Amino acid sequence: MAKGSVRKKGKKWYYRFYVEDASGKMVQKEYAGTESKSETEKLLRKALEDYEDKKFVAKADNLTVGELLDMWAEEELKTGTLSNGTVENYLSAIRCTKKHPIADRKLKTVTAEHLQAFLDLLTFGGEFPDGKVRKGYSKDYIHSFSAVLQQSFRFAVFPKQLISFNPMQYIKLKKQAEEVDLFSDDEVEEGTQPISHEDYKRLIKYLEKKIRGLRQQIRQLNGQMEFISYVQQNGMLPVPTEENTVEKTYMDHIAVLRKMKQDQKREDKEK
Repeated sequence: MAKGSVRKKGKKWYYRFYVEDASGKMVQKEYAGTESKSETEKLLRKALEDYEDKKFVAKADNLTVGELLDMWAEEELKTGTLSNGTVENYLSAIRCTKKHPIADRKLKTVTAEHLQAFLDLLTFGGEFPDGKVRKGYSKDYIHSFSAVLQQSFRFAVFPKQLISFNPMQYIKLKKQAEEVDLFSDDEVEEGTQPISHEDYKRLIKYLEKKIRGLRQQIRQLNGQMEFISYVQQNGMLPVPTEENTVEKTYMDHIAVLRKMKQDQKREDKEK
């Protein structure tokens, strides 16, 4: 609170105190009182109270969201009973918020629509003020932003009395679409570890090997089916049945071919 003093010049008493000018410098102002020292001291006290009230109103009118966040962090967050991890998490959310244009908005001009748009951007991602396109943050981190804004605006309503109501009471946190990320550390169930990059490469190599084997089996099966179709059309072998399967029919034909080759070689030798 500003301090002042009184002094007598001639028959009159004067009171004076320091005030902050537009540039932020402290300058002394002096005003005429009465011939009574006690009455002049009352005038001084009234002037100081009026000055403090006007200064408070002016400060509230010019206070930005970013300045409110800093004020709340210093007066409540850092002096409260939250764990060090939670405090650091909230401070990180404050630093991130101050990079967004909403931090430069005057506190008294911020609406629920402004806050909802800001949290939606953090939730779903999109083009940020720096021109970069980013994905949405994790659910837990979004809750940190929401808690910081909720508590700081509550702080602005009471005890600071900077605004008359908390616009965060109208905000709804929306849900992200479910996405699976093999390498994400977010929302991992207890006892479950995310796959490492080395394990991922080994998994891909294994699957590629299995796929090559399956392709080879498919090609072999296709060849067998083409062969069975051919030998059936030419009356060389019977139609496969439950007892006479495709594979057995195919192997029987291989045996026939081998016997035919052996007979041909024998005939050639006899000639």
